[in-house]
Amino acid sequence: MSKIREQFQAGEGELASSPEADPKAYEVFIQLTRGQPHVHTGTVDAVDDKMALEYARKHYGRDQACVHMWVVAREAMISAGYGDDIIWPLTDQDYRLARGYAADVRRKWEQFRSKEDVDRYQKEDIKDAF
Repeated sequence: MSKIREQFQAGEGELASSPEADPKAYEVFIQLTRGQPHVHTGTVDAVDDKMALEYARKHYGRDQACVHMWVVAREAMISAGYGDDIIWPLTDQDYRLARGYAADVRRKWEQFRSKEDVDRYQKEDIKDAF
């Protein structure tokens, strides 16, 4: 049995569990003030959800006062892998990216101006842009 579990006095209530039970990892998120986002604070190991919440309260509640706490079993969390594609919004927002911006501007200029006007504009004002 771990030293933390030896110090924890669960008694006969809902938090009671056998010392042989395998602990699971739980991720802890706290909210410091209402209206603010929850922030990942750390991890606790416990044999069930209620014990994980109690551990989180005892450990992370001592560090700083918070108004709300989430405790989530790590096995219940899902994530996108690092090797997956970068997550982008569904709408076309390429205008926010620096790459290709000059080509888009040039194409738009060419729609409204003659090629000679665009070339003269490049030489006079924005030599490095195209």
